[in-house]
Formats: sequence, structure tokens, C-alpha cells
Amino acid sequence: MRSRIWDLGVGILGALLLCAPALAAQDGNGDKNVVNRPLATREELEAAKERAGATQLAARIQTRLTDGDFHRGDRIALMVQAESTLTDTFVVGSRAELILPPPTTGSLSLKGVLRSELESKLTEYIARFRNNPIVRAQPLLRLSVQGEVAKAGIYAVPADAQIADALMAAGGTTQFAKANQVSIERNGKSFWRGSAFDTDLDALGLQDGDQIVVGSNRPGGSDNLRVAALIVSIAGGLYGLSRAIH
Repeated sequence: MRSRIWDLGVGILGALLLCAPALAAQDGNGDKNVVNRPLATREELEAAKERAGATQLAARIQTRLTDGDFHRGDRIALMVQAESTLTDTFVVGSRAELILPPPTTGSLSLKGVLRSELESKLTEYIARFRNNPIVRAQPLLRLSVQGEVAKAGIYAVPADAQIADALMAAGGTTQFAKANQVSIERNGKSFWRGSAFDTDLDALGLQDGDQIVVGSNRPGGSDNLRVAALIVSIAGGLYGLSRAIH
């Protein structure tokens, strides 16, 4: 009996040792996901930094904690109940400041502020000018939406939205769209493929400038479409050249 128990204990210990590298890798990947999430909280980032130790990942996390998430040109959708002048989309200034119209005065610095802290920060600021304000603040991500959508282009989408919301901002998908074949690209490289439904932008760690591409089910395929577009482009160039010669 003792030998069986000993063998069982050794087997369990061996399994744990074999799983340890995989578990460590999962923890590391989890921390990378946290630092990339637009709506990560300060507590989550600090915990990930502590686990990362003296690594480049820890340095990245510290930079985000110190500098915050907001930069020049970022957009914020603000809604303050019963305050029409404060219900609009506002743009962050060159020094990471936000200047709001009356009844507020001056500017609010967003230096060091995370997206997850934006609403509480703005509520605290507006409360200096209005008693008990009801504030809803959404940080927006600028994303390129391409492929089989009605109006391809760049759109500002709430960081807590889903991929489907980004597609709706582009007028929705066309009849040839493959809604279960959506890819997300960064710097020309795809890093995620999946369905447009029930997928959060925050969970995927999307950043400003990322591109969402909806797959196509058009007859002839996307390669033929690209060839046709190239032919049209060449034809247009030749026509312009002929007019210039004449």
C-alpha cells in the first residue's frame, strides 16, 4: 500500500513539474495580454508588473502606469446629464490635456491617467463646477474597418465595444461578408482571426491604428477583385497620360 501511495505521489509531482513551464508561459502570456488591453486597470497592471520582475515587459507596464493612455488627438465621448455643452466628443490636446466648455474652466490633465480611470477622473473634475454630476465618459479607439463593409474607412469606436459595433460604425457588412471570418491586422500583419460576434475589442488588446478586415464571399474571390482594381487603376492612368500627350 505504501509503495502505491509513494508511486502515486511521485507521479503527481512529475506531472506538476512537466506542467510548470506551460503554466509559467500561460502566466507570461496573460501578463502580455493585460498590458495590451485598452481598459486594463491600475491594479491589474501593477500586479502584472510585479510578476514580470526585471524584464522589458515590466518596463513597458511601468511606462504605461507613468504616462497614462492618452495622447494628442485621442478622442473621448462625454455625456453629462442635463449639460448639453458637455455632451459631445472632445479631442485630447498636445500636452495630454482636455479642455471642456463652460461651465468648466481651465483644463484637465490626463497625464498618467488610464482609460479605465477616465470616467472617475472626469466625474471628479466636473463635480468642481456642478453638484453630483452624472457622467458617462468613453475613451475611443481609431480603427480602420475594411473588407466587406458598406463604408470602409477609419472610425472612432468605444474601447469597451465589440467587433460588431465597429462594423456597424462602417455601415454594417455587405451581402458578401463572411462574418465568421474577420481578421485584425497591425502594421500589415494579421494577429487574430475569428467571428465578428461576441468579441470584445478590449479582450483582443486592440490599439489605435489597428485594422479590422471582413472576409469576402464574392464570386471570383478576393484575388480577382484585386486584379480588377489594378486593371481599372492602370486604365485610368493610361487615359490620363493620353490626355496629357494630346
